[in-house]
Parts: sequence; C-alpha cells; structure tokens
Amino acid sequence: MNPARSLRIVLATIGSRGDVQPMLALAQALAARGHRPLIAAPANFEDWVRALGFDFAALGDDMQVFASENQQIMTGKPLRMLKEMVRYFKVQIPLQAQRLAPICQGADLVVYGGLAFAAPSVAEHLKLPVLGVLYTTCLLPSSLHPPPNIPWHGLPSWLNNLIWRINHVLGDLFFRDTLNTMRSSLGLAPVDHLRHHLIEGHPLVIAADEVLFPPDSSWQGRFPYANFIFFNDPAPLDPQLDAWLNAGEAPIYIGFGSMSGQGIERVERMIVEAITATGRRCIVDAGWAGLGAGELPHGWRRVSDAPHALLFPRTALVVHHGGSGTTAQALRAGVPQVLLPLILDQFHHAHRLYLAGIAPRPVAMERISAAGLTAAIESALQLPAGPRHAAAARLQMSNGREQIVRRIETLCKSPGGNT
Repeated sequence: MNPARSLRIVLATIGSRGDVQPMLALAQALAARGHRPLIAAPANFEDWVRALGFDFAALGDDMQVFASENQQIMTGKPLRMLKEMVRYFKVQIPLQAQRLAPICQGADLVVYGGLAFAAPSVAEHLKLPVLGVLYTTCLLPSSLHPPPNIPWHGLPSWLNNLIWRINHVLGDLFFRDTLNTMRSSLGLAPVDHLRHHLIEGHPLVIAADEVLFPPDSSWQGRFPYANFIFFNDPAPLDPQLDAWLNAGEAPIYIGFGSMSGQGIERVERMIVEAITATGRRCIVDAGWAGLGAGELPHGWRRVSDAPHALLFPRTALVVHHGGSGTTAQALRAGVPQVLLPLILDQFHHAHRLYLAGIAPRPVAMERISAAGLTAAIESALQLPAGPRHAAAARLQMSNGREQIVRRIETLCKSPGGNT
C-alpha cells in the first residue's frame, strides 16, 4: 500500500558508479511507493539517470576524471592520500553547498551517500530531515578495523582505537575549517568535531550485511543495518555474450571498475598470464579504467556495463577490487571470489570476506604477481562452499532498499519533518 502523501526526496551522492547506483536503487523503491525522487550526482551520470525515468540535477565533479588524474597518488602512502583529499575538499565542499541548496528547495528529506559531505549542512540550513547511507562499516570508528585510509587490517583492537583517535585529530585539523567556512556561508554555526557532525549528528543507516560486517559493541545500536542495496538493472545480457556463456564452461570474470593501479599495462599482462595458467575462459570487464583494450587470448570475452546480477551467477569465479557494490553482487550470486584491493574500503571488504571463509587472504592489487593471482584463484575454488552459499541465501532474501525507504517515510513523519 502506498503512503498517504507523495514525498519529494533528494538523493545526493558524489563518486563513481558504485556511489550512484545504490541511490538509483533507492529511487526505484521510492517511486514504487509513490514518491518523487531526484538524483543529485556528477553530470556524467545524467543520461543514465534520465533514461531510467528519474529527475536529475548535477552535483560534484566527474570522479572518473579525478580518478584517472590522481590514481597514483590515491594508491600511494596514506599521508599522500590525505594531502590530495584536503586539496580536493577545500574546493569541492563549498561548491557542493552552493549547488545542493537550490536543488533541495521544496524537498521533504535529503538522503546522501558517497562524498556528498555538504548534505547534512544544507539540510540543516533548509530545516529538512536528513539520512546518511553508508555502503560500508569501515567509515565508523571501531576497534574491529582501522580507518578506511589505512590499508593494514588484522591489527589488535587497541591499535585500531589509537589510529582512529589520531584520524579524528587529523580530520579536525585539515578539514574542519573548510567545512565551517561552508557552514558560515549558509548562516550556520561552526562545528567542533567532524566526527560528531558527520557520524553522530544525524540519522545514519548501514547498507551492508550485518553478519559479514558486524557492528562494534561501542556503537550501542546507534547505526541500524538495512543490508546491501541492490539495483534492478533493466538492461539484458547482450545476446552474443549469452550465447558465448552457453557455449562452454563457466568463465572467470575479472573487473576492477574505475581502478587500474599505477599502470593498466601491468595489470593486463598479469591477468593474461594468471588466467591462462588456469586453463579457463575469461570475461574481462572494461570498466572506467578501460581494462582489456589490447589483444586478448583466443576464446576470451571483453564486456562493458554487463549487468552483474545476470552475469555473476553464470561465472566460475569473480576477481575484483573489493568495491562495495561488486562485493555485494558477487556475494548474492554465491560464487567464489578473489579480492585485490587498491584503496580505502576495498581493504576492509577483502579482509572481512577472508575472515568469513568466503575468499582467500587478500593481496593488494599493486603487490600481486601473475603467479600469486593464479594461486589465489585456485585457493578460492577450493574453499568450502558453505559460507558463501549461506551469505547468498541471506542476501537473496534481503531487501535493504525497502527498509531504507520505510526509514525515510518515518523520518518525514517525525518532529522536524514536513508531514
């Protein structure tokens, strides 16, 4: 049954496809309930969003361009990454607020994800309820893992806690003034701590599986889970790809989204050598990085934008970078995985799947060799199927986007909302 009143919901996000696609999934669920969603995202996603029938407003810069220009910096040492992010947000946070404020005029609620960090302040300025959606647990302070800019997992809890404290101090030191300058332009009071403003100052929901990515006891239930958000992609499999899949054994899929590390040529050489050694067919997903543009071995297939929900269940194994969306789709498909993390949350996802017995011990994309990748593939194929089948069954029964839509409706009815 549809709610009594149609709500105007702004879904604001900045990032790669992995940041935009969950918002499109929420837009689908909101529209099915009779609401009117608007996607605010980088302009390079406009055609895709409008083709699906949703309103769109440009917000933030094209992250494909940013990733290609800064990938070597982003995959370097944490301090180099911090320096680059300080520069990025000093420019982008004021622009976000400037563009997002008029977009949100007349809305009932603002949902934000990805790098849309100005959204809570814009909502406060317009006196609108706001909901943050986290696609991963690694953004929340915890003794179970380090901050996302730290790639070292499996550390003792006391050291994770110490690193988080240092991270909070550095966040306030490098980012607080930029945020407060933006807030001043909106007529808002300054904030003392970024952690409180971005994590504890408004409702959040975790769009991840609670079994594989468990809560920290210190959170005390403040951050509810809604499981992964799955997008209903209307695109079919290409008929030629479908015929190729039917013509032989299940292939290995390999794709890294927008990631390629410090040299796509090295990655391509490694892939060809490693997969050839397994004797299996392979699908190479081009992604933003343009993987597989050169000559591929006979019998291989290169794809672009193939719907993972249809493709992954027909593969023997998925090799990927560990982005939240790709990880979720591979988990739901119940296929073996090899994760080669490169930056940020990818290390967190790879480590959690290793602990769950779903994937072998991860090796960073920048460190793996062809022989190492071949060994990881064989290891993944030999892992017991029980843990991944249990995760797949759980995710196939979940409906994270519906849970979030219900939470949106509740927030709009609560004090301070517009209903």
